[in-house]
Amino acid sequence: METYKGIVTKLVNTRIFKPSVNAPKSQELQPRWDVEISHAIRGELHRGIDIWYVLTNRTFVWSGAVFTSQNIPILAKLYLVTADDIGVNKEIDLGAKLALKNGLINSIAVLINRTADADDEHLESLHKFLNETKGPNTSAPLAHTTHVGLHYTITSGRPVSPIEEVKNLVDENGYFPEYKGLDSNYATDSYVQQAMRELESQYIKFKKVFKREPAHLTSHHDVHTFTYPLFNSIHSWAISKKIPIRSHSFLPPIRREFYDLGVKLNLPSIDTMNSWSIKLGCQSSTDHTMVGHYGPAPFLPLISYTSVVRKKHKTLDGGIYDFLASTDQTREIMVHIIKSDLTKKSEFKHHYKPFVKEYPGVDTRYFAGRVAEYVSLQTRKTALEGKLNSYFIPFDFILPEIRNV
Repeated sequence: METYKGIVTKLVNTRIFKPSVNAPKSQELQPRWDVEISHAIRGELHRGIDIWYVLTNRTFVWSGAVFTSQNIPILAKLYLVTADDIGVNKEIDLGAKLALKNGLINSIAVLINRTADADDEHLESLHKFLNETKGPNTSAPLAHTTHVGLHYTITSGRPVSPIEEVKNLVDENGYFPEYKGLDSNYATDSYVQQAMRELESQYIKFKKVFKREPAHLTSHHDVHTFTYPLFNSIHSWAISKKIPIRSHSFLPPIRREFYDLGVKLNLPSIDTMNSWSIKLGCQSSTDHTMVGHYGPAPFLPLISYTSVVRKKHKTLDGGIYDFLASTDQTREIMVHIIKSDLTKKSEFKHHYKPFVKEYPGVDTRYFAGRVAEYVSLQTRKTALEGKLNSYFIPFDFILPEIRNV
């Protein structure tokens, strides 16, 4: 991206972490010093000016202390905070409802295939909640401010399609396999065709329940990125429907490496998927997807909620700083939350045995981690409100009144 020259006109400090006179100081700049500017963003209002320059060393400087004859682009900072796996468990859904109502998230990814919801009563109740509940500081219902997306799955629960139409994708009991069970068959025509049939079925059911197009498309365990045929078919489908799809450019990319260790497939790298996207002309919902709020991994112990939540706060703050300093204009923070009085992994394992039997594919070993993620958002509130509220705004890339069915 092009850079721009500026001259310091008065003694000023550069700042790190956020564009604010209260942020930690980085360097004192003297009058007449030259600076190299990457771009401008809106930050804290200081002496009537809220424009801050982001220097190429990723620090912030108040624009009132720098002269430039060039037109510096002011980049908007739009965000989504998306809670995944909504629609199949009442405590997970309760966490999402409370987070939406209190402004901690602004997006949900809905699993549409809850086994015990044949008449769609559970999903209908979620739809009703969105239409009848107002968000914070607005008179509009959550249905008008929440990005409700389809969380496509072929690795949890049962199919929405008739079993005989997707028989390659299910086991002898009619359940999808866990994501570790996906193999090279998922690159063959017959498997991909059935996967697309199931996507269409889930999409139709989503529209029936929510009376609108999905605001975005994601997939459980990111299975749409596991093979090129799946990637190509699902992205092409999303393009044809004009539905933005979650960016596979994960931050940090370690999440991709985590999946590499668990599956039978040789998963494509992020660079490889970038080349596929360019060829297809894909529309991602955001420039990058921040996945670092997840953790610890399900197979690891969660010994101290205090230390885990503190680490998540640090991750949130670091991710927000990286977003503000980058040239990205859109970013998604992916979270997995639950509202529960349980805390220990052993308690979750015992309590949710019936749920696992009814709906395999949502790992209850991570439910303690979901509690930590909920507490992190609830206690920090840097995701959507508080100190950084003036620096970026909710991402409203699809107006519900336009995208209604």
